[in-house]
Amino acid sequence: MDLFDIFSGQESWHTRRLLDLAKTLTDEQLDRPLHNQIHVFPWDGPDRSLRQLLDRMVQTKEAWAAAMTGGSAPLFDNAPPQDRTPPAMLARLEKADRAFHEVLTEVRNRGGWEDTFVDALCEPPETFTFGGTFAHVITSNAYRRMVAIDVLRGLGVNVDGAGCPMEYLESLRGT
Repeated sequence: MDLFDIFSGQESWHTRRLLDLAKTLTDEQLDRPLHNQIHVFPWDGPDRSLRQLLDRMVQTKEAWAAAMTGGSAPLFDNAPPQDRTPPAMLARLEKADRAFHEVLTEVRNRGGWEDTFVDALCEPPETFTFGGTFAHVITSNAYRRMVAIDVLRGLGVNVDGAGCPMEYLESLRGT
């Protein structure tokens, strides 16, 4: 059992599922203000709508993939509306997910979780470990996934499961 494969796979799998479910909603439902806007991360404001919550999950993956590969920073809450539809966010996720997973698979294969990289997208640039970055993405997006599940259910969407890694493992077994 490889914990990187499990956590990375389930994070991507659950996010894809949420974006697929979001395709069934109207713009009004996606943009409806959240009742309980919690400000968790000091570098951004509270998630104000389901659309913003989902978009920030994608942005997290985009930002770290770009930081680890020398790419450009995502637009962070300033993306044009056509890039913030559920299908567009899903396409963005797939692209960022490939880069993110490619880098971290190589890190895992060489046992380099404690190795560092310079995130030149930060002002000023900062140094992070690959393992710390992976843990950050999994933690940040897990919180947002759980909130998104609750919001979707509140909008009447039938969401199976609770975002648990065991659900992903069951999907791999076909159960």
